[in-house]
Amino acid sequence: MNRISLFGRVLCTCLSELKPTRICSRLLVALTVVVFCCAASAQETTGRVHAVIINGGMNKLMNHERYWNDCAFLYRTLRKDLHFPKQDITLLMSDGGEPGRDMLLADGSGFATSPADLDGDGERDVWLPATLEQVETSLSELAARLTSDDRLFLFMIDHGDFDSSVQQSYAWMWGGERLYPTHLAQLLDAFHVESMSLCLGLCHSGGFIDELCRENRVIATSCMENEESWACTDRPYDEFVFHWISAVAGHDPESHPVCADADDDGRISMFEAFDYARQHDRREETPQYCSTPPALGAVWFLPKVPGNGICEKENESGTLPIRKCYDLQGREIPMPPVMEGKYIKNLNTKQSFGLSPIIIIKP
Repeated sequence: MNRISLFGRVLCTCLSELKPTRICSRLLVALTVVVFCCAASAQETTGRVHAVIINGGMNKLMNHERYWNDCAFLYRTLRKDLHFPKQDITLLMSDGGEPGRDMLLADGSGFATSPADLDGDGERDVWLPATLEQVETSLSELAARLTSDDRLFLFMIDHGDFDSSVQQSYAWMWGGERLYPTHLAQLLDAFHVESMSLCLGLCHSGGFIDELCRENRVIATSCMENEESWACTDRPYDEFVFHWISAVAGHDPESHPVCADADDDGRISMFEAFDYARQHDRREETPQYCSTPPALGAVWFLPKVPGNGICEKENESGTLPIRKCYDLQGREIPMPPVMEGKYIKNLNTKQSFGLSPIIIIKP
């Protein structure tokens, strides 16, 4: 049974009498999560979540220090804040931690060797390069190992571009090879996990959504298909992912507190992380979000419990019935029976910000 669709009946019952006019986004998110938490037969799944962190870098001229900073911040968050075991994290970074100078320093003064120790514990963390071949190998091996009880979280920071000859965005891997969304989709489709979440922080990353959008996936990107993604102006990090990781960690890299918990349930969902990053993004980029089904992002979170998978609340119900839906400002939006990736993307571009609607269902 689809775990995410199990909340349908309770959601419909609780919200059937609500009038959507002037309902704020935070109230909608809170209502959605409350319904999950109050489900009569709620239970916590027992699968594990495996994280994959990719920094392609392209080459040493393009492999900016901020990419290493982004990955190190996320790795420290997973290890120290969320207590992920090392074996549950796959790191694919530039040249794989070799001693050569593979990183352009943030101050432009020259090149340095990317530290292979990401969390400062004195042990080497990076062993695998982010070549196209290694990405294929690592994801294929991981797909064979994970089960339907497990979940996958994939983070990629990199240079991205758009290939007009095939009308696709792509990410640069180490050595100058390209990872296209159609190729990444094939690699991810080999996973038979319960659900997955992706965070892509590269130029033209919104172009990955159409190809990657599948049932039981949450996708956040730093910009639209036709946009570039930008670095922070005041620190050596990338703008969108800096705020996204800060939201999940509960603090920035300097340990200043960050509060992205909009519904005060003590957990940062993938929707909350995206919404916080979107609101705090100061550069000329339009973050994109896709959740299938739409409510998945509100219950998909990285737990602060060692070894546990992402917790989702269940009740005894069938497939989520979609009758009518309303956007974050309470306006009714026509919704087809099957929400395809292209429809979601087109819907996003019509709104005042790049965000899929949180649905209130009317029976």
